Amino acid sequence: MTLLKMMDENYKALRGYLGIDCQVPLPDQEISSMDLLIWNCRGAGNKRFKRNLRKLVQIHRAELMIFMETKVEFKLMGTFFNCIGFTTSIHVDPTGRSGYIWMLWNPNVVNVRVVETSSQQIIANILRQDYPDWLLSTVYARPSSAKRDDLWDQLEAIAQHMNDPWLVAGDFNDFTTANDKRSFHGSHQQTFSRDQRRSRKFNERIDNCKLIDLGCIGPMLTWSNNREGWSNTMVRLDRAMCNTEWRTTFPDGAVRNLPCTYSDHSLMILFT
Repeated sequence: MTLLKMMDENYKALRGYLGIDCQVPLPDQEISSMDLLIWNCRGAGNKRFKRNLRKLVQIHRAELMIFMETKVEFKLMGTFFNCIGFTTSIHVDPTGRSGYIWMLWNPNVVNVRVVETSSQQIIANILRQDYPDWLLSTVYARPSSAKRDDLWDQLEAIAQHMNDPWLVAGDFNDFTTANDKRSFHGSHQQTFSRDQRRSRKFNERIDNCKLIDLGCIGPMLTWSNNREGWSNTMVRLDRAMCNTEWRTTFPDGAVRNLPCTYSDHSLMILFT
């Protein structure tokens, strides 16, 4: 009885950490899955980030991790990542005051071949034994509409000639519907009209790339301005999308959003 009680307490603690309701089954660790951790972490150099990441790696055993807006140079974190098993990486330095995209992986379990990098994305082929190869575009879209247009021009150019499994994931700094945003401040009609135009344009870009939204389990709204009461705004800025070939190759692929910790963005766990 003592052992069963300990197991039950462990499962409750795990559910609490993952933000999973007691009615929802835990991810099946017996199923072979390649797991990706994707996070606009808003700063990676502090002790809290390191402590949380160690716990996340221990629970999810992710093979590949992607961080955005780290606010610290990668060379200052290399030793830490080596200690937790992520000894290979590629990173994009910031342009101006914002930026940084880091992609790290464990070369013992997955091989990543970087195809191209830019200020808003890293494109890489993902290769793993007994798995089909696929292409990953990890995205960190800028707040500027003009800069986001540049990113989507790049993605549409890829889509025109893409017949392989392709996943596009990260912080898109955009939303698809009114349900992707909760806000109470400002002129309602003016804000609604602006949001409609923005959402329509975002959906057109997604359709042009023939991408499918993988949806999510857990908190749907992934970003918060962390203000209280009527000043609070929450938006689904982070998501994962794929083409038909990726969805066919990984029919059980899913995204779980974890509750926000110290970052204003939720962390995404993508299970293939």
